[in-house]
Amino acid sequence: MNIFGEKIVLRAIEPEDNKMLLELINDPETERMLGGTSWPVSMDSQMKWYAHLDGSSSVLRCIVADQKDNSPLGTLIMNEIDQRNGVAHIHVKMAAGETRGKGYGTDAVNTIVQYAFEELRLHCVFANVISYNAASIRMLEKCGFHRDGILRERVYKQGKYFDEYTYSKLATDE
Repeated sequence: MNIFGEKIVLRAIEPEDNKMLLELINDPETERMLGGTSWPVSMDSQMKWYAHLDGSSSVLRCIVADQKDNSPLGTLIMNEIDQRNGVAHIHVKMAAGETRGKGYGTDAVNTIVQYAFEELRLHCVFANVISYNAASIRMLEKCGFHRDGILRERVYKQGKYFDEYTYSKLATDE
């Protein structure tokens, strides 16, 4: 089942998406804007990762694709899906170049939030973002997320520690 937004479609990851996924994970600018540890990934490693994807009910991995031609624009992951408490964590990565700054990420976030609230009956969707990632902060705030707090010096990048902001949106915020 695909999930449709205004401009995008959230769809399953297909073998032909591995090239874009490899470029995305190996892009230094994208890596700088994300938490966690990164290292160069080979196509062989990428293909092994793809081969081990499963249909876990606690993780939803999607390609953000352009509705016009189904071309991959990035990824959206919803994990830590907790049905009992009605909570899930989202992560968005848009490919470098022309896809950024065009509203695709905003549409993807709005689409997954609507799906989470209306179809999964979740109550809260949250995201974390490095304090210097102004584009992601603007996007989350544009999507109606509220800054809940600051995780002090949570991310280590380029020899320094940076704060990470936690954002959330509740079903009752709408």
